Amino acid sequence: MSQLGSAMIGVLAVFSAPRCVAQTPTPRAAALVGTWRLESIVDTLPDRSLYSWLGARPTGEIRYDATGHMAVQFMRDPRPTVAAGAALRATPQELRLVYDGYYAYFGRYQLSARGDSVTHFIEASLHPEEVGSVYRRAVRVDGDRLFITSQFIDATDHVLHRRCLRFNRVR
Repeated sequence: MSQLGSAMIGVLAVFSAPRCVAQTPTPRAAALVGTWRLESIVDTLPDRSLYSWLGARPTGEIRYDATGHMAVQFMRDPRPTVAAGAALRATPQELRLVYDGYYAYFGRYQLSARGDSVTHFIEASLHPEEVGSVYRRAVRVDGDRLFITSQFIDATDHVLHRRCLRFNRVR
């Protein structure tokens, strides 16, 4: 191959390679980036009653970084405990309560162009069936408050749940 041909291939390779430079986030995307402490998770049911899936005062965080990665962890209030003092010595029933009292996943995220919805691309989860799932949620940032809402048919009671998660920015 001639030197000119080699040079052309090199130029094409450079210009067609994926960009490694971080993109400047839009103001809406920048507002979402950070660590957010869970304030509440409340479901509204069709009869307008309220349901708190993880208790009255669950603990948790959701994190969004500037590179498009996210992680979430929630824990029930009160956190289930094990009589023997260690999960390795727990009964099957205790293990089930511990498992049901915690929720976590991580992956990538994408904010919509309008900034009114966020899509989570699940790479790993405490619940194996969620791996590979894509969750789209309505999202709103109001200063240091984050609101994420979704609706779904719950697998246990088979009714529509309208879930609202409220967070405060960690400073």
